Amino acid sequence: MSHQISIVRRTKVWVATVLAAIVAVAMAWAPAAGLAADKPSQLKIAVVHFMSGAAAPHDAAAVNAAKLLTEQFNAGGGIGGIKLNTIYVDEAGSTADKVAEFRRLVQDEKVDVVVGYTSSSHCLGVAPVAEELKTLTIFPICANYRMFEDASYKYVFRTLAHASSENISAALYVLSIKPDLKTIAGLNYDYAYGRDSWEMFRDAILKLKPDVKVVGELWVKFLATDYSAEISRLLAAKPDVIHTVNWGAGLTALNKHGSTRGLFNNSLLMATTGLLDQAEAFPEGVAFTGRGYHLQHPDPATDAANRTFVSGYVEKFGRAPDYTGTFMAQGFFALKAAFEKAIAGKGGSWPSTEDVAEAMVGLTYDTPRGAVTVRSDHQAVHDAMWGITTGKSDPKFGYPVLDRLEVFAADKVNPPVGTKTIDWIKSW
Repeated sequence: MSHQISIVRRTKVWVATVLAAIVAVAMAWAPAAGLAADKPSQLKIAVVHFMSGAAAPHDAAAVNAAKLLTEQFNAGGGIGGIKLNTIYVDEAGSTADKVAEFRRLVQDEKVDVVVGYTSSSHCLGVAPVAEELKTLTIFPICANYRMFEDASYKYVFRTLAHASSENISAALYVLSIKPDLKTIAGLNYDYAYGRDSWEMFRDAILKLKPDVKVVGELWVKFLATDYSAEISRLLAAKPDVIHTVNWGAGLTALNKHGSTRGLFNNSLLMATTGLLDQAEAFPEGVAFTGRGYHLQHPDPATDAANRTFVSGYVEKFGRAPDYTGTFMAQGFFALKAAFEKAIAGKGGSWPSTEDVAEAMVGLTYDTPRGAVTVRSDHQAVHDAMWGITTGKSDPKFGYPVLDRLEVFAADKVNPPVGTKTIDWIKSW
């Protein structure tokens, strides 16, 4: 009997030991399964924009702004006490290349967040992969309005207003300064952004002033620099207004050849997507926004956030930031605000990716260009602005000054949640 009791006791001890070991293993694995409980050693961010090829000058300010804000955030303790480790990746390449690269960044480089992409096709290609890999992804520049109208995501956000903002405001602006408008024409790159932008501008004009006639819809190859035939057609058609979203080398060529041949003498050019040196090179009297002329609104003389960003950028890089730099700032400030909101919601604990994604929804936060709101559809909205080129430069920062600057409220140039852009324009 004593022998049997001994066996039972040993069995109980063995079972207890095994159970204790299982509990210990479970407790050891608990933090790994719930990474939100432990602060990481760094917040690794991949910034993906064009750094080579014809599009590189367009994205230079975005890359520079990311570098500047990484330094500034880290100098202030990072985000939630965690320093940023920002790596930079060239966007040049096909959409298939970018999708494969996104997987590498997440799975091999172990990045926590991806911020970037200018090409609409790259954004549309990467978004489903970001969702699959459950990776927080912020698009600060690409503007295709179909991104969140045709799909929905949990981990993907856009921290700028899409192309309706600059193109609907273009229609409102031109009717404000040219109420007797009779004819319009479009000269745009033949790709989704060009065609969608022209459609929005044209439909908005025709809805607001149905007697306007379209006298030309001209399409050129992406980044084309030969505009001889198109300028000849526009000179013959003599439209009151020419709409273009062309940017980079194409816009520079259009300005050069159009100015030489007198295209802008009788037709008002509406340039939606230019950079500072292009605004400065344009002759006096061209309508310009650069997707929002943030250097004059909010006025750096009275707005501390914009003044700090612009002066810091000028000090570091020797020139004022193009609009892509301001949009990158919107992305970085959104990331910081969302993490801080999520941390506060967890009582100071480090949040999971899901926590941060949830914090982004409905987030209104301050940026150098003013308040930005990320709606429930993950699309940000903000105001828009247009002005007329003067050929003059700000004496302190050296950027081109626009005349007749007009600002349009966000709800006037962005469709409501759940309403498609073209349907919204038709409903006016």
